[in-house]
Amino acid sequence: MNEKTYLKFGNKMAYGTGDMATNFCYGVITGFMLIYLTDTVGLNSGIVGTLMIISRVLDGITDVLAGTMIDRTHSKWGKARPYIFWTIFPIAICEFLLFSTPVMSQVLQYAYFFVIYTVLNDFFFTANNVAYSTLSALITANKNERVQLGVYRFAFATLGSLVTSALTMAMVNGFGGGVVGWRWTALIYSVVFVVLDLICFAGNKELSEAELEMGTDQESEQPQQKTNLFQNLKYVFTNPYFVQQLLIGTLYNLLNNIAAAVGIYYMTYRLGAPAMLATFQLTTVFPLVIGLALTPALVKRFGIYKVNLYSMAISTLGCVPFAIFGMQGKVALMLVFSVVRWFCAAPMIANGNAIQAEIAGYSYRKDKVHIEGSVFSCNSMGSKIGQGLGTAGAGWLLALAHYDGTLAVQPASAINMISLMYAVLPLIITAIMTVLLYFQKVEKANEMLDQQAKA
Repeated sequence: MNEKTYLKFGNKMAYGTGDMATNFCYGVITGFMLIYLTDTVGLNSGIVGTLMIISRVLDGITDVLAGTMIDRTHSKWGKARPYIFWTIFPIAICEFLLFSTPVMSQVLQYAYFFVIYTVLNDFFFTANNVAYSTLSALITANKNERVQLGVYRFAFATLGSLVTSALTMAMVNGFGGGVVGWRWTALIYSVVFVVLDLICFAGNKELSEAELEMGTDQESEQPQQKTNLFQNLKYVFTNPYFVQQLLIGTLYNLLNNIAAAVGIYYMTYRLGAPAMLATFQLTTVFPLVIGLALTPALVKRFGIYKVNLYSMAISTLGCVPFAIFGMQGKVALMLVFSVVRWFCAAPMIANGNAIQAEIAGYSYRKDKVHIEGSVFSCNSMGSKIGQGLGTAGAGWLLALAHYDGTLAVQPASAINMISLMYAVLPLIITAIMTVLLYFQKVEKANEMLDQQAKA
């Protein structure tokens, strides 16, 4: 029998705009905040990195707390959509303020950055991102549609990343450079974020819990339990597939954000051509888009597990020559293998939402609890931890290598460190992710639980 479908083309497009919005806000902060603070404001990269990590201390708690709030919410807008709407404008304001550092003592500038960055990350963006990720499990009970939502999500995210990578420095310079240039650029991006996220909010409606339960082969014989934060923490962290996905998400975002944070440094100081950042971004975007488009058909034929594992293994192999040529600064060959590694990484990225829905389904089958919000918090949690470690780690390593944003020419130690982070670290991280994907057999576990329920 064919699965019931719930979404039209417009719904999928609207859902995708949510992750595009993220790239006009959080993606810009991840990719350009560090170089803005070091080269424009004049702050120390090591101190900035430390402040970023301190800011993340609450993140793990607030992510699961946001998931618990979503799980316990019942409103006319549903469970997740209210949190998307009410956080849109605070996030936009925080983005503008982060790139509007006042003229004052450096101590106060560090404090200014830390407070706004923490409020944005630990509260507003956490609630928005957990709600957005959870939404994919609440607007359809069709597994294939959830895979498609992942495709739309990351296709739009990739497009947003391409636009911001290509335009940001040109916009900053066009508005006069310095803090003023960054402020006007951030203002425009904040407005774009608001528009896109409102489209995402308005473009979909959530299903009832009864409709969502049709996506499993099990029926609940008792009223659904209302769980609290501590119970949800127990449920998610005793779910081995949640822990695996959290680690995979953290590593992916670590990989992505080291590349984003260090990319502009690599192009500027290793290649001597900042404009090359857009060219390298193209070798991410187009392979990803093609890979994302092929993913639903591949999943339909081979299943999520095999597609994720084999494609990421090939991506790891593609990272080997990328690392070798990256250390040598051979641009043409780097571009070739950048295409290979990102094309093969696409299925794992596209299948993220579907896998988390399977993980939530495992909790429902095993424990008879609906904790979609808490399970999908691993997406936000992994994103935040990975982004924090990526950007902060880049700051620490730059400081360790004696990088100084006020110098026109950087020491050889800084150039070598930049090359290692941009070219070699992706190989190490991708290899670890491949190992984790080997153990991520949640689909098979759900099938076994369904068979046991029927017996």
